[in-house]
Amino acid sequence: MDAPRTLYREDHELFRTTVRRFLERDYLPRQRHCPGTEALDRELWLQAGRQGLLCVTLPAQYGGGGDFGHAAVITEEFASIGVQDRALSLHSDIVAPCLASLGTLEQKQRWLPGVCSGAVILALAMAEAQGDEGECRTYASRDGDDFLINGSTCAVGNGGDYDLLLLACLTEDADGDLGLSLIMVESDRPGICPAHLAKAIRPGAGVCREGLEINLTDVRVPQTHLLGEAGRGEDYLHEALQQQQLLTAIFAARQLEQLLDPVLAQDSGPGGPPWDPQDIRLTLASIKARALSLGHGNN
Repeated sequence: MDAPRTLYREDHELFRTTVRRFLERDYLPRQRHCPGTEALDRELWLQAGRQGLLCVTLPAQYGGGGDFGHAAVITEEFASIGVQDRALSLHSDIVAPCLASLGTLEQKQRWLPGVCSGAVILALAMAEAQGDEGECRTYASRDGDDFLINGSTCAVGNGGDYDLLLLACLTEDADGDLGLSLIMVESDRPGICPAHLAKAIRPGAGVCREGLEINLTDVRVPQTHLLGEAGRGEDYLHEALQQQQLLTAIFAARQLEQLLDPVLAQDSGPGGPPWDPQDIRLTLASIKARALSLGHGNN
């Protein structure tokens, strides 16, 4: 049931060798787990940056220079070792591209080189579902040239160890209407309570699925930290998450292929291989075709 792979170029396959080497020599031996999230030590982030494995879809001037195929290769190789990485992927495939596409030139020049090198770790904080309404509990009010941020939010990946937070919070426009906006917030700003495990369900408050909650009290951030246009945060996040959804499908397709391989490799017995009956062969062929259509770009 082998099929030619038409999605990847020669440079993608050469890059795959680099990814495998990183996973075998650096990632797997040094990976450590924390309750509620997956945390990687700082040296591992820097090592990933040195090998060009962070933010591969970003422009080369900031440290990227690849394309979606390189991001897909990383996803497939993580699937090959049975690890669904969230820390590196959230950093590289969601938050960093959001910053690169929405940020001003000054914002990009300030933050993206460190993001691509692994010196600046990104996290995303957004409200989880609050009952049936999805109410956001974080507000940014304008105070002179600054935002004053108050409330609590849920950290999605890297919440326990980050340098720069992409915070989705409510802001008020000139007419007094509230809308969701995206603001970049450094982790060392006064008023940020370090991420902690959410131990209880407050009435009507919901729960952080990642288990980490960040509280903000009078956190002062310049209005120049606003990412994109005020009030359009929901649209921006929806667009940023689309690429991640495609990478998740590629991860699943790669794992599906791996599950099929041992079945197809079984030796023939007296009655032939266990998958020899026609109905089983047709079923396996259908599964293989589904995996190929997702993982090889043949949708």
